[in-house]
Amino acid sequence: MRINLFIVCLLMTALYACGVKSAQKSAPTLSNADHAVGKTIYQEKCGKCHPVFDVKSKSVDRWSQVLQPMIKDKAKLNEADGKLVEAFVWNELGVKGK
Repeated sequence: MRINLFIVCLLMTALYACGVKSAQKSAPTLSNADHAVGKTIYQEKCGKCHPVFDVKSKSVDRWSQVLQPMIKDKAKLNEADGKLVEAFVWNELGVKGK
């Protein structure tokens, strides 16, 4: 019985750790110039439809939910500009990873 409980706890811990790690976004290393370009695109494109939010006013989870749909469907950014905006947001939030 104790061995089964131990195995279940071990598996739950492993699953939790994998879930937390996969939910994190990685922030690519940005040069100062790319950071500035990402910020400018963010301010100009996102600011067309709504006030430009301070990036830190929203959680990583919230940005994970809204960033890609906004980049692709609303702002209709090309892939390069979208990546710069995404990298800018993750770097502003201090998200590191991969």
